[in-house]
This record gives sequence, structure tokens and C-alpha cells, in this order.
Amino acid sequence: MKGDIIGKRIPRIDSVPKATGTAQYTVDLKLPGMLHGKILRSPLPHARIKSLDVSKAEALPGVCAVITAADVPMGKFSFFQWLADKTIFASDKVRYVGDEVAAVAAIDADTAEKAVEKIEVEYEPLPAIFDAERAMAEDAPLIHDRESNVGFKVERLFGDPDQAFESCDFVVEGRYKTDRVAHCCLEVSNCVASWTPDGRLTIWTNAQAPHTQRQEVARILDIPIRDVRIINSHMGGGFGSKLVMDMKLPIAAVLSKKIGRPVKIQNTRAEEFTTAKTRYGYTMYVKTGAKKDGTLQARTVRVIGDNGAYHDKGPATLNFSSMMFSTLYNIPNISYEGLMVYTNKQMSTAFRGFGNPQLTFACEVQLDELAEKIGMDPLEIRRKNANYPGQKLQCGAVVPTCGLKECIYIAGKNIGWKEKHNRKNKLRGVGVANMVHTAAGGRYYGYNATDSFLKISDDGTVSIVTPGLEMGQGIHTVVAMIVAEELGLDMKSVKVISNDTDLTPYDLGSWGSRATFVVGNAALATAREARTVIIETAAKMLDAKPEFIDLENGMVIVRGPGLPERSATMGELAGYAINKLKAPISVKGQWADDIPEDWDIKTEFVKNVRSFAFATQACEVEIDEGTGEVKILKFVAAHETGTTMNEMLAEGQIEGSVMQGVGFAFMESMTLDNGRVVNDGFLDYKIPTFGEQPEIDVQLIETGDPHGPYGAKGIGEGGLVPTAAAFANAVYDASGIRVTELPITREFILNALREKKS
Repeated sequence: MKGDIIGKRIPRIDSVPKATGTAQYTVDLKLPGMLHGKILRSPLPHARIKSLDVSKAEALPGVCAVITAADVPMGKFSFFQWLADKTIFASDKVRYVGDEVAAVAAIDADTAEKAVEKIEVEYEPLPAIFDAERAMAEDAPLIHDRESNVGFKVERLFGDPDQAFESCDFVVEGRYKTDRVAHCCLEVSNCVASWTPDGRLTIWTNAQAPHTQRQEVARILDIPIRDVRIINSHMGGGFGSKLVMDMKLPIAAVLSKKIGRPVKIQNTRAEEFTTAKTRYGYTMYVKTGAKKDGTLQARTVRVIGDNGAYHDKGPATLNFSSMMFSTLYNIPNISYEGLMVYTNKQMSTAFRGFGNPQLTFACEVQLDELAEKIGMDPLEIRRKNANYPGQKLQCGAVVPTCGLKECIYIAGKNIGWKEKHNRKNKLRGVGVANMVHTAAGGRYYGYNATDSFLKISDDGTVSIVTPGLEMGQGIHTVVAMIVAEELGLDMKSVKVISNDTDLTPYDLGSWGSRATFVVGNAALATAREARTVIIETAAKMLDAKPEFIDLENGMVIVRGPGLPERSATMGELAGYAINKLKAPISVKGQWADDIPEDWDIKTEFVKNVRSFAFATQACEVEIDEGTGEVKILKFVAAHETGTTMNEMLAEGQIEGSVMQGVGFAFMESMTLDNGRVVNDGFLDYKIPTFGEQPEIDVQLIETGDPHGPYGAKGIGEGGLVPTAAAFANAVYDASGIRVTELPITREFILNALREKKS
């Protein structure tokens, strides 16, 4: 559905304060009496703590408190509590460079830094392991007191892949690898903690999921949830890095409690690289078989994930990878084994795409190899196996709506596939890749729902209280658009209130492309309930039947055959409700995913996603034979949106995703020396800038969705999922170099070109 506002190109409502520098972030927060905290972190990847002396730090002028494991609750924590393995501070041994050992609060950040340097720790170094595959060996040093370093395992089987491979005309298999990469948010991780006299904790931070982090803080500090309040300021990006509670929050809280003053802890950019969580590195073994006409028959996948030293979102990431690879095409026989393996590295966590970019890279690169072996065009093999609306897959999922074939056609047409593919033009080529991603978050909690509240003031302002967390994706703008559309208002008349767990309804946060779908649906339900109440109130005020009342341009208008037109402003109506009816206009709306009570994620994992969004990306590259540099000439991103809520926001999301995918493809990699990240700044850790941005042709394919607001699907994450695969396939078309590892560096290209010549 399109209307007066929905579907239009409307700038974000927070664009002016962000563009003018007036937006306030947590890093800008200064409270009376606020102190600055600093965390002492392990310099070794694996070691036993033999002794710890904080006396010199405590004696330093300006130091107000020093805390260690002896001062904090020592219950173990993880996002999935049944896998809990992390304490606030390491007490017996450290497991990665950056593991928290102690913390200081002082009058300023410099004093806190000096105090941390004065804490004396005696370590007994232990053998460390940095490679996930080697960490699985029987003789590998154990990182935790477990039988092995395999921390979690997922297995899926549908059909009989082994038998199917025997009947395939063509089979390809290979090993593929993607590296850990950093989120590189503009705003570093930070928080401010303060306690009220009655024992209530308030934390200001940049959390993607304030309500779940509130629960996590309460759990690890062993205090009631009601005594914790999380407030978000503006947020400078998240991409998954700020989804799960960071240990800064409980550390700042304990320091603040001990001193009785607010405490702020903020990463430096170097700390953001060396201690913050990363994307999961994957090593993937993939095997795919097909008939000679290109019909896919079987695929097996084995994923070895680099977990880092402690659990975070690894189990969900493995599960999600298994869902997406098994729903992109209807392959009748599939098997999946996913292992999350401990290493002596910093923790990994959710990152835009959530395991999907890694496995999509492997599978889509291999599909090109299979097409070549068959003698088939890469576009054609994808079109032949593309899903269609209503298709039931072998894994049990039903595809309600699907525009994949349209995406393939448009991406091929706009990149000039017929003219440019396989043209034997020296060092210039095109590549393509498909993807499927969740368009509605997931059901990992056994819950996927939210509420919102709306009220109308007598000045005509409509305020909606929503838990939708704004981190740059535009959800507050979408919520305002929905309210304005339903109530016939100007966008300026809608005020979006959010970012405070004391004010907003419970919600799981902004992740997994769920905000527009879930929060948007709740806003739509709330706005429609408000519309009903407004019309009922107007019928009393204007002495008219409800069916003759319209909402338009901030007015309630009576129109009907033989009726004199009369009207009132929204403010006058609200005043009438308050003063005459003694019933202010205030409503609540809810949207809830209808999850079956007997649903089990471990056995019915494909039902974890309510809605799917498909896409095709095509890429044209040119390779410099002398330097190995790959220049992207053009990207076409054809994405299914259901209904496009706001073209400007949708295009911006996809363009940004593509550029993030470009970094994943050939620029970004964390370089480690004995477990320590050495490229800990943007001088050494390269990400794409405007100088590298190619022409990006975004095409929005509207297929509608039976469950999304106005038929919309979430698109925030999917934009980077196929980018690396399309890029890698274009590199092959240009050079004959088959890519199996990311990032695709200049050195790799240059050496491969030299090998081909020799």
C-alpha cells in the first residue's frame, strides 16, 4: 500500500541535529561529580593470574576507587545463559589479550590511565591457540575446563545428500575462509553509570537492545530488574556490536556504587579494535551437486566458527547460517554441521548479516564454479533454481512472497551481463550473487513482539512512545511516517519518544532487520486504534456519524451527501476530549508474532523467520595488472522490499550495506601478533571511503508481504550479504582467479596473476 506519506522520499527526522552537530551522544554526557573509569586488561592471550597488587594505584592522587574480582559478583554470564562462561573480571586466568582484570575510577581519564599502569599483576603464561581448526585437535591447549574447545554444535539434515551426490552429473567441493572484521562504528563503546539514593541504577549507553541489556545488567549484578534503568542517547552506529551487554556496564556500575558518584567508561579507538567484539571468522567446507541441466540436487556444509575466548551470539549465528543457506534455493538434499570453537582471541558477536555473508560467499562462489563445470551461464543457473512465492522447501520453510527471479533479471540487465560476461576482455569482468535474509528478525527468545503508546495533546501534537531503537537506520522516521499516514497529519506534528527503559514498552532491540517489521507493525496497530478513538470522539464533538468523518491535513472533517462540511483541528479535538469528555485520547497498540507454543528452535529452525527478503547483486570490476588493485566500476543491487516505506531510507540502507560488504570483500582484516591486534586504528585497518565508492544502482523490487506493515519487509541487514560473493565472481570473470578466501588483497591478486603467467 502506498499513501500520502508511505512510499515517499522523506528525509529522516533526526537528520538536522546530526548534520548540525547538535545531537547529543553518550560521549557528550557530563554529570555533576562524574568520574572517569579505565579498565586494566590482560596483555597476554592465555595466562594464569598468580598475584594482583593494586596498592600503588590506590595511592595515586586523584584515584577514587580500584576494583578487582574480589569486589564484584562472580556469577558467569553469556547472551545464552545456559552457555555462561564469562565473569566481570578474570580471577584465576585470562583467556585473550584484553580480558578484564581490574578497573579504576579517577578524577579524569589521564589519572585513571596512569593508575591502571600502576596495578601490578604477575602472570604465568599458558599455551595459546589462535586458529579455530587447530583448536579442535586433541592435543590443543584447553581454554576452558571442558573436554574440548568446541563450545557449541549445530547439525541439520534434510533428505539424503550422500545418495543424491551419487546420482548428480556434476559435483564441486571446496574450502572457503572469511576473516574476523571490526564493526568500525563512528561512535565507540561507552557508558555512564550512576545510582540514586534509594538504590536504583541508571546507565546511559549506546545499546542496540536497551531492555535486554537491562536484564543482563541485573542478572550479572544480582539485583532486581526494576532497579535498573537504561537510557540511550543518539547512537553512532551499531551493526550488532552493541547488541549484547558489554562488561563496561557492570564495571562502571560497581565503581559508581563504591564511590557514590557517576562513573564514565569510554573506549579509545585503539581499545575499540583490540577489545571490542568482531564478526565471526568462518572456515567452510562446501559441496554442491547438480544435474546436467543445472538443477541443484544436494549440498553439504561444514562451518567452523572462530568463537573467541567466550560465548556471545555464536549459537544463534550458526543457526542463522543454517537457515539462510537452506532457503535461498530449493535443494532437496542438504546437511549442515556448524561448530563454534574457542580460541584465545577477543570475543566475536553479531555483525550485520549474522553469519549469512560468510556462508553466502562460499556457496555463491561455488555455484559459479559449478555453472562453469556444467557449461552454464551463472545467471541462468540462479534463475533456474530460484524460489517462487508459496514454494515449500525441503527444510520445511514456506516462502510466502519472493521476487528473486525479478531481482536476477534486473541485476543482469542493469550490469550489462550479456555484453560483458565472459567476454575475454583482459582484466575486466562482471559477477553476480543471490541472497536471502530475514525480513522480520528472529524467534530466538521464543518471543518476537512489541507495543507502543500514543497520546494527543491539546496543541495537536501526537506523541508516540516506541521502543524502536534508532542507530542510524531510520526507524524513528518510519514510525512517524506510519502515524502521520494513518492520522492524516504532517510529519512535524508527530513526536517520537524512545530510548528509555522506564518509558518505553519491552522490546528485543534493533537487529536482524526487525525494526520496521515488528516496531512498525506495533506503531501501525497503535495508530489505527488512535484513528478509531479520534473518529468516535469527533462524532460526538461534531454531531456526525463516524462513517462521514475523515482525517486530513491535521483536521477532522465531516463530509457526506447533503451534509454541511465542518471540521476541527486535532488540537481542538484533543481539548474537547480532555475538557468535555474527561477522557484524553491515549491508546496502546501491539504486534506479536504468532509463535506456536510447542515450537522448538532446535528441531524447527526454519520457522525461526517470519518473513524472507531476497536480492541479487551484480558487480563490474577492473584489475590493474601491475599493482593487483581491483577497481569496482559499478554495483547493481536489486533488493526485494515488500513495500518500500521510504525510498530515500531504503536506498541509503542498501548503499551503506554494499560499501560495508566491499570492505568485507577486499579490504578489512584484523592482523594479530600472538593474539594482539596490531592494526588498531584507521591508518592500518582500512575501510572503504567515498574515494572507493563506485556507482551503486539500487533497484527496489516490491512484492508485498502478508504480515509486514503496509506489506513492507525489513532490509537493513541484507544489503551486504551477497556483496563479497558478487565481487569475487567478478574477479574470476576478469582474471580467471578463483577466490576462496576473504579479504581479496592486492598481494593475493598480484601473486595469482604472476602464477598464471608462469
